[in-house]
Amino acid sequence: MSQPNPNSGTSKSVEIVVGLLVPPLLLGILAARALTDGLTQAGLASEQIFSGERLPNLNLHHPAQAAAAAHTTVE
Repeated sequence: MSQPNPNSGTSKSVEIVVGLLVPPLLLGILAARALTDGLTQAGLASEQIFSGERLPNLNLHHPAQAAAAAHTTVE
């Protein structure tokens, strides 16, 4: 005759807990991957903006530089 295993109740509850915790863990991993991909794409887009590929160069003349240039040409 087989004897009942006294640990079968605790092992069953551990299996249930593990089964309930795995789906949120997998969803968290997928969300983290999607977040890192999104942040990488945002970083690449901002790099293009700040490198000047999408923005024109602005020619700004400062009065201090114009005055310094005027003094060097007079001499």
